[in-house]
Amino acid sequence: MADARPLVVDGASLTVDGLVHAARDAAVRLEIDPEAMERVAAGRREIEEAVAGYEAAVAAGDPHPPAEYGITTGFGSFKVVGLPPGELADLQRRLLLSHCVGLGETADRDDRTNYFPADVVRAALLIRLNAFLSGHSGVRPVLVETLAAMLRAGVAPLVPLHGSLGASGDLAPLAHLFGVLVGEGSFEIAGSAGRHPAADLPEVLGGQPPALAHKEGLALINGTSVSAAVLALALHDAERLVDVADRAAALTVEALAGAARAFDPAVHEARPHPGQLASAAAIRELLAGSRLVDGRAQVQDPYSVRCAPQVHGASRDALAHVRRVVEIELNASTDNPLFFPGRTGWDHEFAANWPAGYDGDRRIAFSAGNFHGQPLALAADFAAIAAAELGSIAERRTQLLLDPDHNGGLPRNLVPLGGLNSGAMVAHYAAAGLVSDAKSLAHPASVDSIPTSANIEDHVSMSANAARKLRAVLRRVEAVLAVELLVAAQGVEWRTFRRTAGGAPLGQAASWEHRREEQQAFARHVAAPAGIADALGGGTRRVYRAVRAVTPPLVDDRPLDAELAALRALVSSWPAGVG
Repeated sequence: MADARPLVVDGASLTVDGLVHAARDAAVRLEIDPEAMERVAAGRREIEEAVAGYEAAVAAGDPHPPAEYGITTGFGSFKVVGLPPGELADLQRRLLLSHCVGLGETADRDDRTNYFPADVVRAALLIRLNAFLSGHSGVRPVLVETLAAMLRAGVAPLVPLHGSLGASGDLAPLAHLFGVLVGEGSFEIAGSAGRHPAADLPEVLGGQPPALAHKEGLALINGTSVSAAVLALALHDAERLVDVADRAAALTVEALAGAARAFDPAVHEARPHPGQLASAAAIRELLAGSRLVDGRAQVQDPYSVRCAPQVHGASRDALAHVRRVVEIELNASTDNPLFFPGRTGWDHEFAANWPAGYDGDRRIAFSAGNFHGQPLALAADFAAIAAAELGSIAERRTQLLLDPDHNGGLPRNLVPLGGLNSGAMVAHYAAAGLVSDAKSLAHPASVDSIPTSANIEDHVSMSANAARKLRAVLRRVEAVLAVELLVAAQGVEWRTFRRTAGGAPLGQAASWEHRREEQQAFARHVAAPAGIADALGGGTRRVYRAVRAVTPPLVDDRPLDAELAALRALVSSWPAGVG
């Protein structure tokens, strides 16, 4: 059920949480702030006046009519080409058509995986709408209302994954997003199966979308909205993954009967990074009441356990920085040119330097570079590194639990009858492969740039690539955490069994008969999970039960792929917070 409160968009107050809610729940009620619509109308009047002035100058035979980029001229390297007044409106339609050049992973246009997920598309649509409400883009109020109607109707155009350089905005993806307004492409509707041709859009919206007017095609595609959408949704998911990582680490501490002093508040107050403090506090809360922690009386654990708050906390702090960047971007005007009604440009300080024929006094458009995605590209790369590290340290904890030389007397690979059974050995292999893949994907996209448009666009950000890579890293880290949870749950079962077995190392009996007896005893032990859960901390008890709700203890080898998929679904849907 959607939240009863509407999401009011005003060009200045959109948050990551509000965006994610609206992007992932098409039933969210959307309202536009009336004052914001007044700004839109005021900004549009400047466009109309500029076009009227241009048309009058051309009609009067002026050899140098007042040109405004993308309104009375072509685009990119065609910026010097002034156009006949009768072609100016059609220019905007042609712009969208020419920029629909996106590509998927394969040549199969019917393969849904070649396109951005619907939540990304809805988020990009909402970000673009919100940007227009600042009043600096020069679009008509009717276009803003059309975008709002698309969101309210659950419309999500099919947008190919590849094609953006993250400068001049996300040109190709946004052209596909808004191509349906000019009859190009297809779209999906939230809550219904299949796709619809662009020709069906008037029926869905209850009327024909308005034909694009001066500057509107450029305003629709010349922004960072797709990069920002992918990054914002991925950020939301990454922030939750840190909480899951804390849960997994705490359950591993229980399985190892780990040393509690590493999590003491005094330790972390002595190095008070906010993220470190938060993760340490979360792990303490999860472990509170445990009857296993400190059960081995060792001084300290390996780094992957002892330093979990420091590593997870650093990722928290990195993501907090990314959130600041994203929430600025969600409420920014990122197209070009921009309009500031009534404002004289700073360039007028240099009017004495203007060459003959350059009539700066007649220019109203501010041509600049807010479409450059560098802030998003760097933030997405930083987030990808932060997320990859969560997977990296989780894989190390997983290996630690499976290693009898370091797991405090538990059996190799946490399975009875080792040798006949392989246990969680190859589940760890899968985690290791995923971690390696995530490390490769964490290589920054933002350090690359390929000049385009006759070298006018000579430095680009690759922000869309960076944001997509972040999303891919998160999917891998989800799976790695699922493996740690699987192994840690098995570990706490062996730890509690070891207490009942008199504390002797497990899985080391000389005779096969004794190993069979140990297996049977372990099977009886895990058949009564309440006693196991009662030995855990209040928070880790909830984590353990959540894991065991989707995957039973491992007494004999069996396929684990379906259970790991179920655990991965748990990881991806687990609410934020402790426990």
